[in-house]
Amino acid sequence: MKANKQKSGFKERRMAKREPCSTAVAYATQNLSSIEYIQDISAWGVFIRTKTPVAVGEDITMTIPAQIGSNSCIKIIGEVVRATINGIGIKFKMGIDESVIRPLVDKK
Repeated sequence: MKANKQKSGFKERRMAKREPCSTAVAYATQNLSSIEYIQDISAWGVFIRTKTPVAVGEDITMTIPAQIGSNSCIKIIGEVVRATINGIGIKFKMGIDESVIRPLVDKK
């Protein structure tokens, strides 16, 4: 994994490139559950747009449609690694296959 330096001086630590996504996601922690929207996704993580505060370090379970318009879902367990006023960054406990992500990403 090679770290990239972005304009702000932040060192990129992601293991895979995030792709834009606007798919609904149901998620739950020990204290809350909600349905929000994914902003971007990769094989190792996701950023969810939310105004609901979730603590860094908290485990989170997410349910994402396998494909847009599909009734089948993917359940993913992760950990909140970043919390901002715009949402939460989650690192998956186990990576997911690129073929699962591809149908969900926004087409350019």
